[in-house]
Amino acid sequence: MKKLITTALLTTLCTISAAALATPIAMTGAFASSDLANNNYSAVFSGKSFLPADYTVNSLTYSFSFRDDGTDTYTTSAPVSTGSNMTGWRPHTSISYARYLTNYATVERTRQQESAALSIGGVVLGTGSTSLLESSTTASSPLQVKYEGRGCNFYACYDLYTKSWTDTTTITRDYTGAFTISGIISNGSIIDELLRSDQLTLNLKIAGDLILTNSQLLLDYTEVVASAEVPEPSSILLALAGLAGLGAVRRRSKRAAV
Repeated sequence: MKKLITTALLTTLCTISAAALATPIAMTGAFASSDLANNNYSAVFSGKSFLPADYTVNSLTYSFSFRDDGTDTYTTSAPVSTGSNMTGWRPHTSISYARYLTNYATVERTRQQESAALSIGGVVLGTGSTSLLESSTTASSPLQVKYEGRGCNFYACYDLYTKSWTDTTTITRDYTGAFTISGIISNGSIIDELLRSDQLTLNLKIAGDLILTNSQLLLDYTEVVASAEVPEPSSILLALAGLAGLGAVRRRSKRAAV
């Protein structure tokens, strides 16, 4: 009898709820190709096979990395005049004078900027684009010589020439490099809406030519474990009082037997 009473007491005191642990899982999915260009793309990421029967989502972490594929062609503008500069007449030889005309122009060479916009379930999560890399070079056109006739002064006459050229500055604007769209969603109502079918449909809107180098969705969830009832303190005290009463009855029975 004593052994049964002790076992019942331990069972009552040790009935506790199981603690649930948050465990992240990587949701699997892929686009048909990593080479993306001027289009909208969709892919379904799923972690359904890894999820327990009952769970709550704590957060969703996303990270998508891109880089320029380097195949874009440049668009080159026509030269645009930006001014000129003329010097005065200068002795050129003992029998001639010359003046020097410099024309200035610019040409722009530009490649398209690549960009990506990430959305899940119609919610835009982030955007990114390649970075601008700008440089310039200047080159001169061949020298042009124009005879302007003769000029005379009190001492002598001289041949006059105009010598001209054009300094053309080419400005190159290249959009290149890599970028990442990443973040964390912790709003429970948004995540629940996204996970109604235990899947996430991801959409990418691409401008330009990009290579998708990495894609990851990490779902942090907590398994919901049904917990047994923990007895109220008053119930435990009643059980102890009952056991104490049984012990007193047993001691009286022993004394009566003697």
